[in-house]
Parts: sequence; structure tokens; C-alpha cells
Amino acid sequence: MTGLLQQAGEILETAQRAADDSGGMVILIDRQGGLRMLASAGWSLAALTAEFGASAVFRVNKGQGVTSVEGWAGADRCLIERQNDSARSGYLLRPAVDHPVRLHQAPVLIAES
Repeated sequence: MTGLLQQAGEILETAQRAADDSGGMVILIDRQGGLRMLASAGWSLAALTAEFGASAVFRVNKGQGVTSVEGWAGADRCLIERQNDSARSGYLLRPAVDHPVRLHQAPVLIAES
């Protein structure tokens, strides 16, 4: 696993645990190892890399049942996403049919021998 993919996975784990559903954010790691967190609105990852001289950039999106992290570092790119726990549990608890199910049982006959 590359360093970029490992970092993206760690960011994904943290983002999924966060209660904040404010949309998107960007995490920048500059060439000296400094960390910046910004709102992602209006920025492409390439523009952020150029503007801040970042060695790695991660866009985090947490929305309708899915959390995703897109990472850029030089020529390396990755995109990982995972269903949020609430979406998974809601999916599993939904009935398979929307109408009531009726079971018809025939009477059991016991024959004497």
C-alpha cells in the first residue's frame, strides 16, 4: 500500500467517526510537513497544490450515506469511499417488500397408527 493510500485510509476512518456533516473539506500537507485544513468549496486539488506548495492534498466529502477521500501527491492519485454506518444499518433493517406478508398454514393432521 502506498503512503498516499494509507494516509487517505486513515483520513477516511477519522472522517467517518466525525459527527460533522458540513460537506467537504481539504487537508493539505506542505513540503515541511505542516498541516492545513480548509473548506473545499471553489478549489481544485491541482490549484491547492500550486497555491500552497503542498506535497499532498486530500479532499474529504461526507454526504448522503457515503464518505469519500480523494488524494493527490505528485503523480500519485487515489479515491476511496465507504458507506456510512447509518446508511448500512438502515439498509439492512428495511423490509424486502412494502406490503404485509400473510402466511397461510394448513392444519396439521396427526394420524393414529
